[in-house]
Amino acid sequence: MKWKITFQVAATYVGAVMGAGFASGQEIQQFFARFGSWGLAGIILSSALFSLLGWCMLDLQKRWKVSSYPMFFDHLLSPKWGKWADGLVSVLLLVGMMAMISGSGALFYEYFGISKWLGIVLTVLVIGMALWFRGEGVLWINTVLIPLKFTFCLGIAALAVMLAKSGDGEGIVILANPMVKSWSFSAILYVSFNLTLAMVVFASLGKDVQRSGARLGAVLGGLALGIFAFMIGAALLRFPEVLGLEIPMVAVAGKLGDWTAFFYVIVLWLAMITAAIGNGFSLISRVVETGKLNYNRTTLILLALLLPLAGVKFSQIVQLIYPLFGYLGLVFMPTILFLWIKR
Repeated sequence: MKWKITFQVAATYVGAVMGAGFASGQEIQQFFARFGSWGLAGIILSSALFSLLGWCMLDLQKRWKVSSYPMFFDHLLSPKWGKWADGLVSVLLLVGMMAMISGSGALFYEYFGISKWLGIVLTVLVIGMALWFRGEGVLWINTVLIPLKFTFCLGIAALAVMLAKSGDGEGIVILANPMVKSWSFSAILYVSFNLTLAMVVFASLGKDVQRSGARLGAVLGGLALGIFAFMIGAALLRFPEVLGLEIPMVAVAGKLGDWTAFFYVIVLWLAMITAAIGNGFSLISRVVETGKLNYNRTTLILLALLLPLAGVKFSQIVQLIYPLFGYLGLVFMPTILFLWIKR
């Protein structure tokens, strides 16, 4: 039973962090690969932080016996500041959905050469159908697709690094991001941003992640994230001509053949859908808890709001908005460590 919990927690941690921005290579490109070989050192640092903070976070949740993320924020920051954190997370979930839908549009445009709006509309329809079945639909999709997503994407990255011919030429110049100037701080920001999403998932699971073996699962999940990110980073650096693309890992998969690229596109699109569904369900459930709107009406309003907003470029969302939320989330990392050491 202990090892079963360990595996489930590790998989949940990976699923919470490894969204489509991760698997597409866009997040690894913006936060790590643009620093060259030092970016790989940043990935190792981020993996260590994910493991350490994951252990501390689950240990605190077990001590506090939390059953929801607003309750966790109340303990972590006090009830007054916990409300602000709750609002921040709601915005973060909305931005996460927008990024995934926007990324779907970029995927359709870059690989199939058709209008990004067709991809956006199709993605919104699929997300809407899954959300319509509420928790059952969300659990079914994640149970089937997350293991497939992780295995296939990791395999393609590894094979490209080992078997494909080295790239030549240069990619599109990635403009310096004024909010992220060093590889080490970029790694910290990356963990800060993703840790917020992981906190929401783990706190919402309550007692299910407060059993023996759960903390070890967080450590293993952090290591798995590091291995996957390292392989993607190595693939991007091996093929410099893909840097700057909206979906660089599709170009890397293409080095192994057209069919490999096609399957990577399909899996990546499904990854975007699962990430958006997870964020959407958490956000909708939070709105429904307030008693102001019912589930179906909230779902329709949310999708109608996101449809025009998804026209923003995927890379711009990752480059500008993700680091901003990383800065805002920096308060969580030292607070978790301080309270864990104190107790």
